Amino acid sequence: MKLKRFKDKNPKKVGIILFTISCILLISGVILYRTFAIFEVNETQNMIEGNIQDEGDIRFMVYIDDVLQKDVPNKDSGYSLDTSTSYCDNGDLISWDDENWEVRLKNISTTKTKCYLKFKQIYKEETLNGAIPDLGNGRLIPVKISDTEKPSDVTEYTNAGNKYGGKVTKADITSEWYNYSKQQWANAVILKDGKVDNYQPGDEIKESDIESYFVWIPRYRYQLKFDEATYNKYTIVEDVESVANIDKFYEIHSNLATNSVFEITFETKNEGIKTGSTKENWITHPAFSSFDSNGFWVGKFETGYNGANSKETAQINKQEVENVIIKPNIYSWRYIDVSNAFYTSYTYQRDLESHMMKNTEWGAVAYLTQSIYGRCPNKSCKEVRMNNSENYITGMSAKSAPTCGYTNSNETCNHYETTELNKDGDFINSYYNFDSKESSTTGNYYGIYDMSGGAWEYVMGVMQGTENGTTSPSSGRSKTYNSNFKGPYSCPKCDGNQATDKENTTGREWPSSKYYDLYDYKTNNQEYQRGILGDATKEFGPFYRFSYQKTGGTGPSRYVGSYNANYASFVYSSFPWFLRGGTCNYGSDAGVFAFGIGYGCTGLDGGFRIILTP
Repeated sequence: MKLKRFKDKNPKKVGIILFTISCILLISGVILYRTFAIFEVNETQNMIEGNIQDEGDIRFMVYIDDVLQKDVPNKDSGYSLDTSTSYCDNGDLISWDDENWEVRLKNISTTKTKCYLKFKQIYKEETLNGAIPDLGNGRLIPVKISDTEKPSDVTEYTNAGNKYGGKVTKADITSEWYNYSKQQWANAVILKDGKVDNYQPGDEIKESDIESYFVWIPRYRYQLKFDEATYNKYTIVEDVESVANIDKFYEIHSNLATNSVFEITFETKNEGIKTGSTKENWITHPAFSSFDSNGFWVGKFETGYNGANSKETAQINKQEVENVIIKPNIYSWRYIDVSNAFYTSYTYQRDLESHMMKNTEWGAVAYLTQSIYGRCPNKSCKEVRMNNSENYITGMSAKSAPTCGYTNSNETCNHYETTELNKDGDFINSYYNFDSKESSTTGNYYGIYDMSGGAWEYVMGVMQGTENGTTSPSSGRSKTYNSNFKGPYSCPKCDGNQATDKENTTGREWPSSKYYDLYDYKTNNQEYQRGILGDATKEFGPFYRFSYQKTGGTGPSRYVGSYNANYASFVYSSFPWFLRGGTCNYGSDAGVFAFGIGYGCTGLDGGFRIILTP
């Protein structure tokens, strides 16, 4: 077997895909070269060479089940490269292209090195139809999570019932470490620098060594419940004013969500993008189309701020990738504008195509949650319990479901609570209490947390900035309140600004359009037909207006959708940015299907979540 660098001028003749990218940086008079190359597997040879530029060689050693071999396994053998144990002496990054059966190296050095390619018969759940977790060159460490033991280095947490969970062990990828048919989604962690070599399969991974948790969302197609034309007619259809009507309304729409399951079939990108707009069409969820991926990793918790010792010290409006932490029992990073949240996410793991969560990516998680692979195992669904921590501590769970929505006060029907890290409260359980599983998208430790309550989460879903047909996304509401992205203001005269203050010309540059979802400009928040199929907005109508009244008084007016009566307010000229999930004091208004609106600027309860697409 020979792996050689592609030099032929006729790629059709050679029959391989190959890119060589050279980046030349001039720093203090020194020219540095970085390349990316793809090699073809073609001839059998014990020691494999690839000539890199003219300065040196890369040698490859092939192991199958830890035994040195003369050839790589066949494509249909069930083996694949174990990127968590494969490595090069000088740190080159290795990945394996299963489709083309090629090895790929990134950050290639000009000096001699050996690369060790270790193939194992990796566990692949047949239900996923090939959309299996991609561990991203070994940067992501596959894990299993216990529902009977807490991490051994979390000694400060105890609970009366001794109902513990959350202990993390490194998974053996040759045996079952995820099972979507049993609602056990694949989990992986990124470890702090220098910790990767400390653990072997079966070892407990110390919580103190973990930097971030991620959960794999496999690529899938889903079946439309109604024609898109039906969704496009949804507006506010009814006012619900009396307490009696509200109680009845909650009962009706809780039952609706319980019995409304999304039909999902997993697929790979090789099957192409399936589209449709009529009832019972199967369409590829749009979250997987932008990156042409077999799935993506989503932060298991809201992004936290490393080192924060209170909710106030986690309020930082800066791009600080070095302080990203995605773990349970930390303070959620809030009070950050969208541009800083995006570029913090974007630079977090560039090799893994990290970015801030889009509105459609939130939708992909929501639909999977509302399926037999999430909270509907017997085709009867259970709502994800909210995080009602007033301190915005990640991974926490209300002890009971709220029976009313946002009422402007902390009362029996909607208890929220100020608690400390690693502490249960009167109305709330810490992540390490096994009962916190009620706040997971799977009802166990393998799901995603903080999707209901916690902090409102900004997503990359934004309205066009003007009504004149431009496709330019809005920077924000006005000169006073915006995301600090360049672009037109959706309400330039609001907040005492002048007619001349029409756009942000000095802010951050917008990323490629694949990193955000764009919505039509409108001047009210009830034109839900602007939603995108798959983003968990217009497909959750019809919609209703509440005027919540307590005895002898009045309460806030709000808008809700048909699934669990979650909050539903669509972006419009005064509020051009989407927020998702609700916040800790929203009661039954909060939920996986909740969507709200913001300016794009800093806010006390506005956080964000990170996505990886290797």
